[in-house]
Amino acid sequence: MQNHLTLDFGDGSYDFKLPWAACAEIERKADAGIQAVYERVMAGQSRLVDVSEIIRQGLLGGAGGTVDGQSIECPPRVVSALIERYVTGPDARPFIESWNLAATVLHTFMQGYEPAQKDGSKKKDEAEATE
Repeated sequence: MQNHLTLDFGDGSYDFKLPWAACAEIERKADAGIQAVYERVMAGQSRLVDVSEIIRQGLLGGAGGTVDGQSIECPPRVVSALIERYVTGPDARPFIESWNLAATVLHTFMQGYEPAQKDGSKKKDEAEATE
């Protein structure tokens, strides 16, 4: 089980990870515990700050990505520019895209993520659990 993932976002594919310190920052900015933030995001009751801060902290925790086939790092100034361009700025993508991304990133922190094997098969313990 892993607690990070790589997702398409904006102009490339970025790594997203929420370390505990990042979740503490989300709590501070959202003025709510991480469980309360998770519950309202998953229930479709999220606030704008919930969505933007989850994406921001996820990008900072992931620390990089790939744009046009090139690996890039995501220091705070790059993350701020990405958030402004694709999430909060005047030409931002539709809110539902940001909400879906934030929900996925936070759910991965809360519940974990089990990637499929390269051949598409389930891991042995998953296959046994479904039989």
